[in-house]
Amino acid sequence: MLFRFRAFAESLLVPWFPAVCARCSAEGCSPCVSCSEAFSPAHELGDISDLDAVVGLVAYDEVSRPFIADLKYRGKWATARAFAPALAILLDDCIGGERPGPVLTWAPTTPERVRHRGFDQAEVIAREVGRYAGRPVRQLLDRQPGLQQTGRSRRERSQGIIFRPRTEVSGAVIVFDDVVTTGATLSAAGRALQDAGASAVVGVALAATPEPPKG
Repeated sequence: MLFRFRAFAESLLVPWFPAVCARCSAEGCSPCVSCSEAFSPAHELGDISDLDAVVGLVAYDEVSRPFIADLKYRGKWATARAFAPALAILLDDCIGGERPGPVLTWAPTTPERVRHRGFDQAEVIAREVGRYAGRPVRQLLDRQPGLQQTGRSRRERSQGIIFRPRTEVSGAVIVFDDVVTTGATLSAAGRALQDAGASAVVGVALAATPEPPKG
């Protein structure tokens, strides 16, 4: 209900307050055409435990970071709407266009963040992609209270993330997140979904933190 009300309210405001690009402040949309052309594709993420596959759309760098922050911290849902077509194409590349297909869900952020911000950015992404692609979206997981992931080490990120399934699950599931760094959050979500009965779990992230340089 909150999501539908927020989306409706935002649609009413767009004609009066045109979107301003979060990176370059150009009016019209965010991201603007110029900034969209500057995105770098996410690197191949490889294997993450408890997921059958995982993909990211763009690299989480100085170009994409302002847009992720606009969505994550300031609730600019137009950002998720702008990325939805590309994410839907990425999704089809992973699972094909057959219907009925997998259900879409998200890896919830902590309850504290939801209360503070009034929304869950991963849910926003999942619902925008589902609405654009015409695919079902369901909340399948609850996240148990715990430490935030931002600013934690790779080892710390792998600990303390616990998801609980809200119901039994059947078939394949696509689980969305905003940014994948170590894959710990998506891995924990995949594990919970498999325990609930999912036959396959694919992780999809809006952005992926680039791999550290080798050598």
